[in-house]
Amino acid sequence: MKTIVVIPAFNEGNRIREVLFKTKDSADQIIVVDDGSSENKKVLSDDISEKIITLRHGINLGKGAALKTGCLAALRLGADIIIFMDADGQHKPEDIPRFIKEIEEENIDIVFGSRKIGHNMPFMMTFGNRFLSTIIKFLFGVNISDTQSGFRAFRANIFDKVSWNTHNYSVETEMIVNTGKNKLRYSEIYIDTIYHDKYKGTTIFDGLRIFFNLIIWKII
Repeated sequence: MKTIVVIPAFNEGNRIREVLFKTKDSADQIIVVDDGSSENKKVLSDDISEKIITLRHGINLGKGAALKTGCLAALRLGADIIIFMDADGQHKPEDIPRFIKEIEEENIDIVFGSRKIGHNMPFMMTFGNRFLSTIIKFLFGVNISDTQSGFRAFRANIFDKVSWNTHNYSVETEMIVNTGKNKLRYSEIYIDTIYHDKYKGTTIFDGLRIFFNLIIWKII
């Protein structure tokens, strides 16, 4: 099965080179979507591996938009499995074979990578994750311990069912909501995570936005 990794990147010019170098042997292809990075922090990947394709947004459109750009490109390239990873080095490429194995051997549609909640995770992130996990389970019947992890994999043929409309950090949550609405087969595997920057990623304001989005997604 052809596996393509999609990595959204915004001003990650320093860390992403190591991520790409470690990932290139674990996937058939890698699509990096540079989401409007500043000129001196653009992703330069052509010299790392011919497996890597770099797409660029002229302006910053948000993580959800970058992931959708990457997915549409992966579909055109004939992907069977699409894997999302973050560009900042917090995800271990060594875990990629575990995602693929889970999909193939357990006949799963989508696999979520779940961090150990509370283990070296910043407090606000821990609290927000537990709160959102409880709400999602109650509203949509999907029991995932880590709703905000960006490390996940799914069969390319379910893209239309799991696809999202949001352009920001709510993308992870909307994917889970659509998993529940479409009764997709899902599972989670535990992953190690390296926190390079405890203040980066989903903020309390993002969490509030996600909460209100959940209510709207339930109604519609």
